[in-house]
Amino acid sequence: MRKEELAMQFDLLSRLLKVNRDNPFKVRTYEFAARVIRSNLPSGQLTSDDIAGISSIKGIGKAVKEKSLEFLECGKINKTSELKNMMPAAIYLLAFHDLIDPEVISFIWKDMGLEEPSEIVDFLVTRKENLKLSQDRLSKIESLLLEIQT
Repeated sequence: MRKEELAMQFDLLSRLLKVNRDNPFKVRTYEFAARVIRSNLPSGQLTSDDIAGISSIKGIGKAVKEKSLEFLECGKINKTSELKNMMPAAIYLLAFHDLIDPEVISFIWKDMGLEEPSEIVDFLVTRKENLKLSQDRLSKIESLLLEIQT
């Protein structure tokens, strides 16, 4: 595992927590962890010693260290899998691909109750300008979401 792979896992975890409207302190912790990993860990394959070293950095606590070791050993972070299983596939894909702000994804799912890909695409198309979505980005979202319908 390389540092960018680990950092991307914490980016994803923070987005999923935002979509789920979890504790904002947790969200910021994992965003911070991704930045620290990118800027402080060595290039190349990471070891458990590399990960142990980041826990000495202020703001990096036990949870980040444990999740990093879990990813190193298992290739996944269980919390990410739990969050994925709690949300509809279309919502997870939007968060995973980081094509829309997580707060917008949360609004679509939690407030509007939209879960079906076609409903989400229709919602985004009608609000394209308000959400400042380029046609290119909207096309990417549409092809991504409609792909899971087939």
